[in-house]
Amino acid sequence: MELKREELMKLEKAEIIDILFSVIAELAATIKIQSEEIKELKERLNKNSQNSSKPPSSDGLNKPKPKSQRVPSGRKPGGQRGHKGHGIKLPEKIDEIQSIEAHSCKNCDSNLDDIEGKVIGSRYVLDIPPIEVWTVKMEQKETICPRCGTRNEGIYPQGVNSTIQYGENIKAFVTTLVDYGMVSIDRTQEIIADAFGISMSTGTIQSIIYECANRVAPTVDAIRDSLIESPVNHYDETGFRVDGRLHWMHVASNEKYTYITVHPKRGNEGIDNNGVLPLNTGHAVHDCWGPYFQYTNCVHALCNAHLLRELTSVHEVAKQEWASDMMQLLLDLKNETDKSKNKGETCLPIEDILVFEEAYDSILQSGLALNPLPERKKGQKGKLKRGKTRCLLDRLLEHRNKVLLFAHNFQVPFDNNQAERDIRIFKVKQKVSGGLRSPDGAVAFAKVTSFIQTAKKQGASVFNALCSAFSGSSRNVVYSD
Repeated sequence: MELKREELMKLEKAEIIDILFSVIAELAATIKIQSEEIKELKERLNKNSQNSSKPPSSDGLNKPKPKSQRVPSGRKPGGQRGHKGHGIKLPEKIDEIQSIEAHSCKNCDSNLDDIEGKVIGSRYVLDIPPIEVWTVKMEQKETICPRCGTRNEGIYPQGVNSTIQYGENIKAFVTTLVDYGMVSIDRTQEIIADAFGISMSTGTIQSIIYECANRVAPTVDAIRDSLIESPVNHYDETGFRVDGRLHWMHVASNEKYTYITVHPKRGNEGIDNNGVLPLNTGHAVHDCWGPYFQYTNCVHALCNAHLLRELTSVHEVAKQEWASDMMQLLLDLKNETDKSKNKGETCLPIEDILVFEEAYDSILQSGLALNPLPERKKGQKGKLKRGKTRCLLDRLLEHRNKVLLFAHNFQVPFDNNQAERDIRIFKVKQKVSGGLRSPDGAVAFAKVTSFIQTAKKQGASVFNALCSAFSGSSRNVVYSD
C-alpha cells in the first residue's frame, strides 16, 4: 500500500494507525519469505559431497577437508602385527638367468673372465618381453579319401571368418582399454599403433566393443537371473549423457554380481526395464527414492550412509544437536552389529535393539519439537513446504524399521555403497568422453561393464575374462563352479 504524505495528513489518526499496521504486516510477511529464501540458499551453498548426496566432482576447487565417521582405534598407523604382506611375489618360473660377475681383480687388476665364480646373492627383475605382433597363418588343406575319392576340406576354427582379422587377445586388450580403463577410442587407436604398430581404425575398435557385448549378452542375462533369486540386492541409478540427451543407468548388484541397464527414464519405466527389482522377493537396499517403494514384493532397507550425510548437513548448517545424536546412535548400532557378526551371530539380541529403538524415538522427538510443521493459512491449497530438515525427520519416523533393519538381520548391510561403487564408473566415463554417441553404444557399454564387474567380483583377471568372452566361454568366468 502506497500513500503520499499529503494523503496521510488528510486522514484521522485511527485510520493512519490502521494503515501503518497493515504495512507492518505486509513487511513482516515479506521479511519472513525472504528469510526462508536466504536460509534455503545458504543451505544450498553449504552443501558438498560430505554432507549431501552431491558427487565429489561437484565440489570444484573448494573441496572440503576429509572427514570420517570412524572412531580412532588407538592402534599405531601402518601394518599391524600378524598382518600378511602383499609385496611383489617371486614367480615360480625363472625365464632368464644373468651372471653378474667381476671381470678384473679390484686389487691387482688381473683378468678373471676364465674363472668360474661362486653365487653369493640374487636379485630379481620382473619385466615383460618386447611387444610384437604374433601373426598366425591358417592354411586350409584338402585331403582326398583313398577309399572313395571324396575331397575333405579342413574347417577353420569358429570365429575365423575373414581372410585377415584380429585375434582374441588384441580384441580383449582393446576392450580392456576402452570399457575398463576408460580410455577414449581415439586414444586407444594411438596406443595400439604405438605399442603394436597396428593401424586399427576407430570404427574397427567400436565394432570390437559391439562384438564383445554380443558375446557376453547370454552371460549378462544369466547374471540378471541370479540377482532376481538373490536374498539381498542393492539398487541405484545415475544420469548419463547418450546422444546428447540425459539417460539413466540402472544398477542391481550384490557382492557377487553386477547388472546394469540404460534407459531414457529414471523412474519405474527404467526400473522395470532393468527387470531385477520387479521380480525379486528378497531385501532391496536403496537410498529411499520414492519409485522403489512401489515394488511391494520385497523387503525394503535404507542406506544409512545417505542418512549420515544428511544428518551431517543438519548438524553443520542448521546447528541442531539432535542430528549429531542420531549420527552417533547409528554408528554405535553399526559397531554393535559388527561385533556380533564377528562372533557368528545373525542379529542383535532383541533387548539390545529395544534400547537403541527407544533412544532413536527420543532423538526424533527432540528434532520434531525443533522443526514443527508449518501452519496452513486460510485459503492456502496444496502441500505445505516442510523444509529439508523436517522432510528428513519425517523420513526417519516413517521408515524407522527400514533404517534399523541391518540390526535385525545381518544379511542386510548398513549402507548402499555396493551399488554406488558399481555405478560410479559411468561418471568416470562421462568425464573422459562426455557420454556416448548412440543408444546402442550405451547398451553395449552397460553389458560389457556388467560382465567386467562381475568377473572382478569372482576374482578373475579382467583381461583374461575378456579373452574368454571372445573365445566363447564367458559363462565359465562367472559360473566357474
